[in-house]
Amino acid sequence: MSKSQYVLALILSVAPAASVSLFAVDAAAEPAKVRTVEIVVDGSYKPDRIEAHEGERLRLKFVRKDYSACTREVVFPSLNIRRELPTNKAVIIELPALAPGEIEFRCGMNMIRGKVVVHPSSHSHH
Repeated sequence: MSKSQYVLALILSVAPAASVSLFAVDAAAEPAKVRTVEIVVDGSYKPDRIEAHEGERLRLKFVRKDYSACTREVVFPSLNIRRELPTNKAVIIELPALAPGEIEFRCGMNMIRGKVVVHPSSHSHH
């Protein structure tokens, strides 16, 4: 009995500390919250234009539905990212905090294209 109480006490003593530190990290990283955008790849990227704000962290979730060789890879030339997209399997690509401008992404054969349009933060208050 005392052993299980000890284990319980141990878990309780660890758990609050863990949850507190998680919240502290979240609060500190609040400005750069990660936003997930799902992009369906099916003959084209849907959506093929993603709006973002300067410094925002984007997590792009590519879900490829088609089987053509063309869309097997997605490439972000300016970020030096190249990732294979297996059919019907979500692939997450974490983008770094973004500077204003346009970041193009495209398939490995450069047939279909999309872009992330990053707006300067000074204009983020519409």
